[in-house]
Amino acid sequence: MQLNAIKKMERIARNGTGVISLAQGIPANASHDYIRKKASQAMLSGKADAYSDPQGIYELRQELSSHLKGQGMVYSPSEIIVTSGAIEALGTALRCAVTKERPEVIVPTPVYSAYFKLIELAGGMAVEVPLDEAAAWSLNSERITERMTPRTAAVLLCNPNNPTGTVYDQTLLDVVAGAAMTNGCMLIIDEVYRNMVYDGKEFYSPATNPAFKEAVVRVMGFSKDFSLTGWRVGYMHASSSRIPALLGIHDTVVNCAPVVSQYAALAALEIHGHVIAENRAFYERQRNKVAAALKKVNMMNADVRPAGAYFFFPRITTGETSSGFALRILQETGVALVPGEAFGTGGERHVRLCFGRDEQTVDEALARLQAAGSSGDGDA
Repeated sequence: MQLNAIKKMERIARNGTGVISLAQGIPANASHDYIRKKASQAMLSGKADAYSDPQGIYELRQELSSHLKGQGMVYSPSEIIVTSGAIEALGTALRCAVTKERPEVIVPTPVYSAYFKLIELAGGMAVEVPLDEAAAWSLNSERITERMTPRTAAVLLCNPNNPTGTVYDQTLLDVVAGAAMTNGCMLIIDEVYRNMVYDGKEFYSPATNPAFKEAVVRVMGFSKDFSLTGWRVGYMHASSSRIPALLGIHDTVVNCAPVVSQYAALAALEIHGHVIAENRAFYERQRNKVAAALKKVNMMNADVRPAGAYFFFPRITTGETSSGFALRILQETGVALVPGEAFGTGGERHVRLCFGRDEQTVDEALARLQAAGSSGDGDA
């Protein structure tokens, strides 16, 4: 099994002289000194030398429970599992959901490329439901519910969506959650970008509604909000009835999340308020600046402005495939983008670029793209 397109482009960028990457979704800012200090103290005091409880250190789960309650989600520490990043949580949930009788996982696409391999590794098959690009990548809930059958194991949502930046509204999510309850399948919701929502838009999670608790498995991470991508720590929460099966898979795969990273996560929760507010303001400024700059890149159409996350997903206007375009741009400008074909149905003829990188990097990359676009390439 090969690396996905995002990691391939990032590897090229790291090994290439003068290459600027807008490929992988790595946050611009360094992790907060307070988090590093607390993690160092845990390490030096010996707290991180041994395995934790497979479910995670109780102090962290207790703090997460309190944090969730403040967001309207009632989950006890026993209903939370600390994981090795959000990706491990998603893989665990899918392995728990997929069975021989229920192998299908409904996925709105375009969506994060890793989902397809996670479904495959779980022994399942992806049932793609395309988003509507003409309506700002929206999704009609009927498109999901009409694909539900007795073979449906789960619906897998990324909200806000990666790569389109779509933020799903409450009406859609409630219909899907209700259908999952009726159908007896799992609703797996990846909300790692939930704190990157712009223009004052309200964010809603079905995990706040007790009526859906038996269906919902919600996944979160610390990587994006706190610049802890390398620390590999996230969490998931679900009803008490689902936890034993989820925990059994998690324990078998990783035993426990890195303990020093769990203490870093605990420190992050202590300062989450102002860090998240500062980051959201930064990313919204970046989004607005990039939106204006992309209007001057005539190789792309970026009219759909993301409502959340930190990606643009512009349409290519040169007639090239997404992989051919991304490769040419890399060769000609030294800017690494991700070909849209990696994100499933509807992704082709697009590329993803991350505006979460530092301002200097993003500005230089956009200048190079604008210079390349001035050569006269237009709509095909």
